[in-house]
Amino acid sequence: MRDLFFPRKCYLCGKPVGDGPVICRDCMENMPRTEQAANRNNLTEALFCDIPKFVRGAVFLFLEYGDKYHKLIHEMKYGRFADPHIGYLLGKEAAYEFMPSEFFDEIDVILPVPLHPRRLRERGFNQAEWIGKGLSEVTGIAMEPTLLTRERNNKQQAQTDKTARQQNVAGIFSVNHPEELYHKHILLVDDVITTGSTLRSCMEALKPVRDHKVSVFGLGKVR
Repeated sequence: MRDLFFPRKCYLCGKPVGDGPVICRDCMENMPRTEQAANRNNLTEALFCDIPKFVRGAVFLFLEYGDKYHKLIHEMKYGRFADPHIGYLLGKEAAYEFMPSEFFDEIDVILPVPLHPRRLRERGFNQAEWIGKGLSEVTGIAMEPTLLTRERNNKQQAQTDKTARQQNVAGIFSVNHPEELYHKHILLVDDVITTGSTLRSCMEALKPVRDHKVSVFGLGKVR
């Protein structure tokens, strides 16, 4: 009944979408893809190439500060009508597009970058987990949202300058039951990758995990 008086509209163009997804097909097809899944030694992989256990990395979309796609990701997390389904929908779309590149072929488990419990209560959802749900549904790879935890409620990365980002996330993650990840190829999932500091901190926390490999996926990267 609500949709009869307040029809659902595409977040990007305002076109009515009825009972469909929150992003219309035209807008989805016109998003600025990076094509990184099909290209080795891409800009995302270059961020982590010094880490011995790192295998692959890619982001789905290029973002420009203030453009409608950057605003879409901001809406997903902080907007007045914050909607985690944006992450879920874009995660599914990315998975369908990445699968022909064999990006997911050797991945055993998906670990979303966790929020601190206090921030999770405030926001009501973890956007990285919803992105991971989309990836998991399409690929069939299990997601384990509780094995990686955030110990400290650090300042949001967007609120720090480049030089402070690494210090801001140093030592803030830990692994529960590392034995469950032994001999696994882990895919770390985050919403936006900028300097890679958050994911590096996650990789540092994974060091007690015996004989693991790690790859990374990001929904977007700001140019």
